[in-house]
Amino acid sequence: MGLLNGAKMSSSKGNVFLLEDAVREFGADTVRMFLVGSAEPWQDFDWRNDLVASTRRQIDRFALLVRESLQAGDEPGAMDCWLESRFQGHISRTTQALERFQTRQAVQEAFSSIEADLKWYRRRLPPGSSGGLSLREMCSAWVRLLAPFIPFTAERLWQELNGEGLVSFAAWPEPAHERVDGALEISEELLARTVEDIESILKVIKLAPTRITLFAAPGWKRAIFSAVASAENKNTVIKEIMREEEMRKRGKEVTDAVRQCTTLIHRLPPAIVSGLLQEMPDETALFKEASGFLSREFGVPVTVEDAEPSTHPRASSALPFKPAIVIE
Repeated sequence: MGLLNGAKMSSSKGNVFLLEDAVREFGADTVRMFLVGSAEPWQDFDWRNDLVASTRRQIDRFALLVRESLQAGDEPGAMDCWLESRFQGHISRTTQALERFQTRQAVQEAFSSIEADLKWYRRRLPPGSSGGLSLREMCSAWVRLLAPFIPFTAERLWQELNGEGLVSFAAWPEPAHERVDGALEISEELLARTVEDIESILKVIKLAPTRITLFAAPGWKRAIFSAVASAENKNTVIKEIMREEEMRKRGKEVTDAVRQCTTLIHRLPPAIVSGLLQEMPDETALFKEASGFLSREFGVPVTVEDAEPSTHPRASSALPFKPAIVIE
């Protein structure tokens, strides 16, 4: 059933918006992407002109990002590896969604998720960089992913990318599993979450910072995180942890850390927890390497310290995958 501004379309009530009028006003690609992307095939779609206009802007942003990729010429770096790794997952999830006839999910995966990754990718690039050479290759696959939803725009972009023949007959992208780097994705996820946490704190304190310090959790807390995350019975995990003499010596510190890690694990997506169990990033090294980026983002010096030897009262709150943040 089609809805118009929340009400059922009915010709007898005059509450209709004809398809030919929609195409004439907004364009075929916009109408097509809105209809398949606003609701799954078994759900009612709700036609709202403001949302349709937003879809038009999404298509324009997509075309701009693809055209900007033609200017990329830098040697591939760590962020290019991250982008390629993330992109393989988007290919897989878009394909799976289409095979299940989940067109809305497919559009969200093939457009919104990839656009968000590209936004972070460009944010992380050094000043003046146009991106790595692999960016153009990725955009070639991106155009093919979106071709079923916006065929006219995709054909134009395919020609600009010097694609062979018509994109509608080009091979569907296949994920290259050898390009997936789970550890790199986890590291960037940690960095992005930390940036969000700093931004949230700055909004609350409403104070111009002069210095930011990050405290990385010590090894014994990382061990507790792993023990809690992998425990079959969360009620008895503290007993298992306390069997170690080093943990018993810490007493209440360990009890508090178990509680805090348990809360954190429940809040994290299961995929991240699984990734951390396989390999935890060296948070001190990660933040030190990214200190230049963080300083540019917030306009102040950003330093990184290990929480264990520090006497700062906030250092003790550092947890794995959630560093303590001190803003001065």
